[in-house]
Amino acid sequence: MNDLKAHIALFVVAVVATLLTWTRETVDDEDRSLSVVWDRDTADVLGLHYRTPALDLQVSRRSDDAGTFLWGVQTRGGEEPMEFPVGANGQHLLATQVAVLRVQRDLGQLSPERRTQYGLDASERRLSVRFSDGPRELVVGDSVFGSADRYAMEPATGIGYVLSRHLLAPLDAGDGAVRERTAHHFAESDVAAVRISGPGGERRMARTESGDWTPIDGGAPDAGFGNFMERVALLSPAEGYDNLPPPQSLTLLLRVDYIDAGADYLGFVELLHDGGVSPRSYYLRSEATRILGRVPWILGERVEQVVEDVF
Repeated sequence: MNDLKAHIALFVVAVVATLLTWTRETVDDEDRSLSVVWDRDTADVLGLHYRTPALDLQVSRRSDDAGTFLWGVQTRGGEEPMEFPVGANGQHLLATQVAVLRVQRDLGQLSPERRTQYGLDASERRLSVRFSDGPRELVVGDSVFGSADRYAMEPATGIGYVLSRHLLAPLDAGDGAVRERTAHHFAESDVAAVRISGPGGERRMARTESGDWTPIDGGAPDAGFGNFMERVALLSPAEGYDNLPPPQSLTLLLRVDYIDAGADYLGFVELLHDGGVSPRSYYLRSEATRILGRVPWILGERVEQVVEDVF
């Protein structure tokens, strides 16, 4: 039964990844011929703030010792604010839909009557983009008849637009559309060695060009360790970053540190659990997430099933 559930989980992950990739590849072509409101370099975008009666979503550019990254803060209804790392889909949105704002239509100066007609007068839906030289803000109004596109206006100019659903849909979805969903940004082929550590001890292994795993000082390929690393590679924060327990309440199951062929450090992943009975709740932290993220229990359990064989 566990194997069946595992296959189902892996299938779902693959389908979601395929759909997200398909969306990323098709949106740009569709939007290419649209009118441009502003065209800025991605580096000029310091953040965005999207507000509706039900959602407050902020994405900002931050930095730490590891580099620059995008960070999200979201509040839905009366819930507590949730912080989360922004992933590839959010970065893509910022680069292709926000830094370069293309609109379905430029409506020109809007009269008071048209502002009312388009639902802009009393709208509580706003999109603010913070650039390095100052902010730009749009009031977002009603949906266009028969479409998911929406009317909008820039208060500073009074000019109206029709915003694409491709910009608005991921913003309305909030963290579910823009959060980090992977543990790493480096390719598997970049990894030359790993160090596995945990309560059971420590082990170092090397990855050959063919993808086999051998002892760090040479020796025959270890198929069992290869199976373990395949399971580790599937770990992801796919279930999000909300309602996370305090890190000190969790038990570390293992940590994997990744090294490239030049002996440079690539990153790490830590897998933790809550100590409960099966199915446990699993969490990970990595160089990409920076904070804990919730792991699908079946993927965490598959790693725990074989971790004792590693040490």
